[in-house]
Amino acid sequence: MTEFRVNRDDPTHALAQVWPPFGLRIESPQLVLRQVRESDFPAYVAAASSGIMTTGRNSFASPWDENSPEDIAKNSLTWLWSKRPAIGPDSWYLMLAVFTRHDDGTEDSLIGMQDVWAEDYRVLRTVQSASWLRADAQGKGYGKEQRAAMLMWAFDHFGAEYAESGAYDWNEPSKRVSESLGYFQCGTRRVTDAHGRQPEWEIQYRMAKNDFLRPSWSVQVEGNELLQDFMLLSSRHRAQQNPAPEQHA
Repeated sequence: MTEFRVNRDDPTHALAQVWPPFGLRIESPQLVLRQVRESDFPAYVAAASSGIMTTGRNSFASPWDENSPEDIAKNSLTWLWSKRPAIGPDSWYLMLAVFTRHDDGTEDSLIGMQDVWAEDYRVLRTVQSASWLRADAQGKGYGKEQRAAMLMWAFDHFGAEYAESGAYDWNEPSKRVSESLGYFQCGTRRVTDAHGRQPEWEIQYRMAKNDFLRPSWSVQVEGNELLQDFMLLSSRHRAQQNPAPEQHA
């Protein structure tokens, strides 16, 4: 196990050594997934403001993508920053930027996001996810590939046992991705639409690790062990600061 350790008074550390979420990297045949960084923000704003929805209905919980580029820069980037403190071990949130991949493994363009998060993770071992792609990157198989790559990391490298997702009942592309990977419909719930103006039905999906319909390809993962140790650090410190009481006969 790679341990998270930082040398005192040492400015030579790489960024991923002091903030291991930045070191997680998942490579699939066509894509690279890694934690979004400040240096990616211009490309993020460009992708988000270029157009995501290809229908007259918005599939997000709120219509953030319909805002002006200026509002996306102001509000969405603030939201990205706000998720940084969720680093585990029980509650965590990773915002994985999705890049197209050159043949040599280097990144090309940022085309979307694949978020993955968990609550009560050490007990439930369940990840939830949400994603988007710019409109001109849709219909090329990227959506399914980025979700499958995330699931391979979660199941095979991070100890997840279940995965959950959701989609409005009219969102056929999202439903097809979930069902093609092995998710099953486990319920529905009544929610408001993105604009809060009318009710919608959201289909809830769940999948156990053994039900995952794996693609023929595999992923390459970097930085996972350091990330795991980093997420467990806070719980180790709590245990050291609050040792178990002595037991007396």
